[in-house]
Amino acid sequence: MMAIATSGLKGGGLDRSGQIAPCGRLGFLLFGLVAVGFWLTPGSAAAGDALQVTNARVPVSDEIGTDLPLVMKIRNDAAEADAILRVRCPFANFSEKHTVDRGEGAPAMREIKSIPIPENKTIELKRDGYHLMLLQTRQKLVDGETFTCTVVFQKAGSKETEVQVSRTP
Repeated sequence: MMAIATSGLKGGGLDRSGQIAPCGRLGFLLFGLVAVGFWLTPGSAAAGDALQVTNARVPVSDEIGTDLPLVMKIRNDAAEADAILRVRCPFANFSEKHTVDRGEGAPAMREIKSIPIPENKTIELKRDGYHLMLLQTRQKLVDGETFTCTVVFQKAGSKETEVQVSRTP
């Protein structure tokens, strides 16, 4: 014979394992709160779907161990800004995020912690602005080749991106 004890919560009781088993309105309320919590969590699937990476490319290189810029277009349709945190490509040992400063004298590249991606905008990473530098290439890069690189965003997470090797900038 099994006894069921009720808790002080209206509509709740103990289940067979002795845990509180919400039912009725309380159970529905708890389920709704959990569902809303997942929906509001930053980095959810919706954030990833709102970000598109296109036209990613690197220049041709006849040398191994060289540093090359990775450029691309990024469309952020989300209501929040995002940022590029890192990139991983199979043909480079390291990567850095750069911007180009135009102060006194010639323009100069400078490493930065992240590249901002404004909300509801399309930005283009290019050699004379924000871009990614792929350091110490592991192989020669021939015109027309493609590789898959991973771009990691603060909110949208990781995006697998096809990168084209191209003679044209």
